[in-house]
Amino acid sequence: MATALPVVNRQPDFLGRLLEEQQQLTAVEAFSDWHTQHSDYEPAQEKYYRNLIPLAAPSTGEQFAFEVNLDACSGCKACVVACHTLNGLEEDESWRRVGTLMIGDESENLPAAIQHVTTACHHCEDPGCLNGCPVKAYDKDPVTGIVRHLDDQCIGCKYCTMMCPYEVPRYSDRLGIVRKCDMCHQRLSVGEAPACVQSCPNEAIRISIVSTETPEDRSEAVVPSAPPSAITQPTTRFVSARTLDCTNAVPQDKNFDEVAESHWPLAVMLVMTQIAVGMLLTEAIVAGMLAITGTVVPTAVTLATALLAFAIANVGLGIAPMHLGQPLRMWRVFLGLRTSWLSREAVVLGKFMGTLAFGIGLVGLPVIWSYIPALIQAWIPRDYIPDWLGRAVLLAAIPMGVAGLYCSAMIYIATQRRLWRKQRTLPRFFGTMLATGPQLTAVVFAASGFHKTAITLTLVAIALSCWKLSLESRVYLRGGNDHDHYDQRSVRLIQKHLAGLAKARVGSFLAAMVLAGFGTIVLLGSHVLGSVLLAMAGSLLIAGENLERLLYFKSVVYDRMPGTL
Repeated sequence: MATALPVVNRQPDFLGRLLEEQQQLTAVEAFSDWHTQHSDYEPAQEKYYRNLIPLAAPSTGEQFAFEVNLDACSGCKACVVACHTLNGLEEDESWRRVGTLMIGDESENLPAAIQHVTTACHHCEDPGCLNGCPVKAYDKDPVTGIVRHLDDQCIGCKYCTMMCPYEVPRYSDRLGIVRKCDMCHQRLSVGEAPACVQSCPNEAIRISIVSTETPEDRSEAVVPSAPPSAITQPTTRFVSARTLDCTNAVPQDKNFDEVAESHWPLAVMLVMTQIAVGMLLTEAIVAGMLAITGTVVPTAVTLATALLAFAIANVGLGIAPMHLGQPLRMWRVFLGLRTSWLSREAVVLGKFMGTLAFGIGLVGLPVIWSYIPALIQAWIPRDYIPDWLGRAVLLAAIPMGVAGLYCSAMIYIATQRRLWRKQRTLPRFFGTMLATGPQLTAVVFAASGFHKTAITLTLVAIALSCWKLSLESRVYLRGGNDHDHYDQRSVRLIQKHLAGLAKARVGSFLAAMVLAGFGTIVLLGSHVLGSVLLAMAGSLLIAGENLERLLYFKSVVYDRMPGTL
């Protein structure tokens, strides 16, 4: 039988809790009465909110911005830790970084002083990340000017990491999206300072209000070695009692360049689409020239060339989504059509592939007509489709393809990185089209019995391939332009880290040229073996172009904010 606990054992606990609650209530009333009597009292920490964040929202023509007092920054990285903790970042992810400038004469063994530089997103007036995003995953608040990343809209294409000259957006492998500093807008909206501002023991960081109507005030780089401010108009202000410029302050990581990301799915996609357009263009030119001499290119040759071009382009476009962190969201890529070259590339190349497929269907219809069941033939208006329509559609696909390749080039030119400028990018992208198109088309003509045409196309391909390699060698092989600082940095990077890739690119080119030359000789005596050798040369040429495109991505160097080794 259960025995009840005596009441007397519970009575002291009940009385103790009642007394404790009464004391707490009295303390709260006393605290309230004290603040009523001392309404002018200011807590010691109130200065952080009064002095380090604005008391009101920006007016028209203004926005919030970080202001960093370089003289107060000690490089303790408390701001980095606070930002990382508050935002729950990955172990190797950081939205705020601290770099180092060495102040003094470079000829001296030791610097006169060391200047720490804390930096995060600059919330630019003309943000490159926002302009380049193909899915509108960025938003610039019209009131505060804060540039925010919309995580649920991101497809993980990482184009914003190229468009931002300050390397602010950071890609998360776990999430498959990029993320960035948003100035702790949720804290600012309730009158609290961002994590980095509140955590700095020296009050080196504050939020200020800047005018967006005077861009000339931000025409220079924000700090020595930083990218030119004219690219995106950053709003961060770095203030110091000392004069800091490139003559007396250099970053600690000067001349230290890392191998950039290869973006290999993009490299394959670029090369394959350029080959496809080159093949269609080559076939059209050959058909026109032969027509002048009274020779008509058989429909089967035109169809085979178009089918091979379509297959090659599909391989590239099929591999491209592997670059995305969220490939199931890529259907939204057209949303940034007004500002993003990536959106334009996707739309134009999509139209190109659709037109090419339609043209193949029209050209192939007479070839496969006899194999179509009679029941289906009754539903196809064969008599109303002229024979020239299919070739006309294929011809219409060529300018669409060329426009798509131009959009592809502009994706990287728009980043304003020196090694990706127009004078370098356009010749290399269209050079791939011109060099590989004739070689792959020569294989089709060789297999179809047009030996002289195949030999001519192969010789043209050899000449154009040599010209293209000479363009690349100006940077990769012969040391670049002695007067171009970026060329020299890229050459050092290749010689130190990418020498094997560069040798493989040259080796594949030489092997392709040897096989192509030998194939033209063999083709005169052996139809099958000559075609095989030309096909092997074409395969090596494709491999070489892919290696060249990897070098294009991996060897890029550019100005960046001061770093710390």
